[in-house]
Amino acid sequence: MARTVSVARTLGPTSSPAANVKQTLFTVPSKNTGLWIVKYIISLDGNETPKVYWYDSSENTEYLIVAGKNLGAGDSVLLDGQAAVAMKENDEIRIQNSGTTYSVTYLATIELKPAETIQFHS
Repeated sequence: MARTVSVARTLGPTSSPAANVKQTLFTVPSKNTGLWIVKYIISLDGNETPKVYWYDSSENTEYLIVAGKNLGAGDSVLLDGQAAVAMKENDEIRIQNSGTTYSVTYLATIELKPAETIQFHS
């Protein structure tokens, strides 16, 4: 049975660790798969260029999903179901502000399903 979860975090001048340090927003739990269906980024109070990454644990590789979009105060970026990412257990969503001056809220919605065990026979 699938369940849908949403996670959010605000990075800004008072964040710990510092806002310009990459942080993990979500990790797919063991024995689960996830479909990352919504990515929402909101600049709360100034010009910021946020970054969002998908870490593929099976390949030990990080992919840049959102970058290069300068958001002014109150601006946002919404990537919805048209741009889903299929995730496996231990995959991560990582976030990072470009500076330490302004606050940005990151929100993601993930549909989790129990992982199915598949065995191949020759």
